[in-house]
Amino acid sequence: MLHYKFHRANQSTNQLLVMLHGFISDHQAFDNHTQILNESVNIVTIDLPGHGVDESSFNSEWDFHFISQELDETLKVFKAYQVFLHGYSMGGRIALYHAIHGNTKLTGLVLESTSPGIEDKTAQIERQQVDNARAKVLEIAGLEVFVNDWEKLPLFYTQYDLDNATKVSIRNMRMRQNASRVAKALRDYGTGKMPNLWSELNQIQIPTCIIVGNLDGKFCEIAQKMVSIIPQTELFEIAQSGHTVHVEEMAEFDRIVLGFIQKEEQND
Repeated sequence: MLHYKFHRANQSTNQLLVMLHGFISDHQAFDNHTQILNESVNIVTIDLPGHGVDESSFNSEWDFHFISQELDETLKVFKAYQVFLHGYSMGGRIALYHAIHGNTKLTGLVLESTSPGIEDKTAQIERQQVDNARAKVLEIAGLEVFVNDWEKLPLFYTQYDLDNATKVSIRNMRMRQNASRVAKALRDYGTGKMPNLWSELNQIQIPTCIIVGNLDGKFCEIAQKMVSIIPQTELFEIAQSGHTVHVEEMAEFDRIVLGFIQKEEQND
């Protein structure tokens, strides 16, 4: 079972939003959203293997099958709820895998800035090598050196304009992770280890909401392609936002997610 925190809704509802964070982050990544979202939906935020206070054994391989099984065990506690599974970036890859291969009955799926895997086998192997190299940096140079490099990636350039308090909060969250556990996470379920799910996307038969920032070119292309394959899906491209929509455009993110959940309640 994965470590989680339950946030009870302010009103009676059996709808539950499960939120999966991105790499070198933890369940607290969504703390700024729980107050608004809790007005009408219950929330569970989860620490994925190697992150936060997760206690997954180092002796296990934290591959996608392992994480999906652990997620199933965790969500058994909430079997009476209508479950909407959200995932951001790394968490989105897990959410996609779980929607196809997991055993938990899902009511809806929310994918933020994520991918169903790398289609080209050579490119996938090359990405595994990149992930392994980054894991070595974590183990040899330490967390601060890694985080300094991570924050300079082009993927996060739109975060430069965030207010200082938000930037400090994000950095503090990254810096409180455990270097050796995050390194294992990179090796075991980094982007390079993500199974290629493109051919399986049409198996997702639940309503799906895809959120992406329109300044995040690569993931906009991926999102548009996913929309053409997943049967019941809608795409939201958020103006003037990059990869971290839930950070850069918090109010818009909350509006879209709540609207999606409430629409499915009306359709139920």
